[in-house]
Amino acid sequence: MKHLSLLVAGLLMTQPVSALTVSIDYSLDSSGFFSTNLAARAALEQAAADVSSAITTQLGALSPSTLSFTGTNGSTTATVDWGLSFTNPTTGAAHSFTNFTSAAGEFKVFAGARALADSTLGLGGSLGAGFSLGASGFGSEWTGAMAAVQTASNSVMTRGGGPVIGRFVQAAPFDGSSASYSLSYGAVGGVLTFDNDADNNGSADADLSGYWHFDHTTTVGDGLNDFYSVALHEIVHSLGFGGGISWNEAHTGTTWLGAAGIAEKGNGQDLVDAGSLAHVASGVESKTLDGTTQEAVMGPSLTTGTRKFLTELDLAMLEDIGYEVAAVPEPATSVLFAGVGALGLGLMRRRRRG
Repeated sequence: MKHLSLLVAGLLMTQPVSALTVSIDYSLDSSGFFSTNLAARAALEQAAADVSSAITTQLGALSPSTLSFTGTNGSTTATVDWGLSFTNPTTGAAHSFTNFTSAAGEFKVFAGARALADSTLGLGGSLGAGFSLGASGFGSEWTGAMAAVQTASNSVMTRGGGPVIGRFVQAAPFDGSSASYSLSYGAVGGVLTFDNDADNNGSADADLSGYWHFDHTTTVGDGLNDFYSVALHEIVHSLGFGGGISWNEAHTGTTWLGAAGIAEKGNGQDLVDAGSLAHVASGVESKTLDGTTQEAVMGPSLTTGTRKFLTELDLAMLEDIGYEVAAVPEPATSVLFAGVGALGLGLMRRRRRG
């Protein structure tokens, strides 16, 4: 009887309810950005609630026990043990764990702040994943064991809905035999990073009042970057907007191929940002969920002194990558305003008002 131990790694970056629950995890906010800045925390929580109310996909639960899978065929066993990985939002260092837990219906997002370069306001992306593959038994039964573990893993790691973020397609040799496999993972979780370095000197600033507008219930001040808008943008990135298998299959260059996005704009030509291929093209407008016309929240930049909300186009493109979306819900945010950041991370940059 033979034994195999093979490591494969990739880095991309509650009970079921009527809508997805985006939950914010502050356990990696070691600088205390959100514990000392309650207005920023409130704006982030509101953005999470607004995204939650717009998506009705029911995600399956993840726990340490569900990240380990076994397939058997006769006397032969194949095992797949997953681990998740991402960049720590506060330190910028690589972070990984095998004891990740996310309840049914929950999309967990880790949040923090650190100095981001140039005009970058925020970064958002999906968690990456990797796995170890083990085997025992006989080569003559290896193909069947791998087929069984593939089925077991894919039924859980894709979470029963939403986009496919990553996929490993390879062949695993064992005891003179070789078995092909295709292991996928979906919207397992996300990570958000916000800029705390207004003067770009590489370190956090104690006073960000002249840089961010944190209060999501008041008009955005002139020359300030609206925290709610950036939080909304980066949360949507963390859901797989801008990277991953489903996103890449939904566009060719700057042309969007998804039916919902095409129906919303009439055609998909030049709908994707040419610079990043991870955003709606700059200047493309759509109606917000209360009927106001604005630039899509998933455009690549935010004009200072302005606020953005989810638009019908943003939701249409989320639908095209695999989410079920609500029928034009009202945003939960109540604000006063005039006028109008696996898998690589999507980002949002500031744009000065002209």
